[in-house]
Amino acid sequence: MSRLKISDICDAPPEGTGKQIHFEHLYTEIPYVLGLFQVEGKFYCITDQCRCCEGSLGKGVVKGLFAFCNKDECGWNVRKGYCKFNRSDTTPTYKVAVEEDGLYIDI
Repeated sequence: MSRLKISDICDAPPEGTGKQIHFEHLYTEIPYVLGLFQVEGKFYCITDQCRCCEGSLGKGVVKGLFAFCNKDECGWNVRKGYCKFNRSDTTPTYKVAVEEDGLYIDI
């Protein structure tokens, strides 16, 4: 597992919103597309692609702890990674660490 910087603090999404993050893992060179969200002053990170319709969660709308994709408005819990309409369907989540120079995840 590696700790990787995913965003500068100044580039983080404002409260109650999300954004799509593209990056390549420094060691494995695997490309990632993640959704980064700020809810109630905390940052959350999950896989960006909606597992139901393949829409973007980071480009969608945030309502409470749920990010709704930009295609079919399927909601995903940004803290736990489960689908609002089918709790057995989950997507990977990543703990976000806030440090002086930016936001980091363990991946």
